[in-house]
Amino acid sequence: MSGKKLGCPNDGQGVAPILLLGAGDRARAALAAVRRRPYAWIPVGFLDDDPALHGKDVDGVPVLGAIDLVYELPEAGLVACEPGVRDRVLLPDERWVMP
Repeated sequence: MSGKKLGCPNDGQGVAPILLLGAGDRARAALAAVRRRPYAWIPVGFLDDDPALHGKDVDGVPVLGAIDLVYELPEAGLVACEPGVRDRVLLPDERWVMP
């Protein structure tokens, strides 16, 4: 990771990839917020523990797999879309885009 806090406005060095943790109604609302800032963030996928969602699209963004995949995608900023997900994942604050 570059050390740049992903929650800050983009500094012109390109868009930051974002993963949304969860794929329900809150995740759709978070995706809409991310899409309002296309100059700063690009949603690359959802992570959700429901296997029935894996491989499907939510509003045009793929559900890549289970939330544990977050550790395999270290360059992506994270948006917690479900209660308790941030506490469960236990990653540094710099990885989180929205509180």
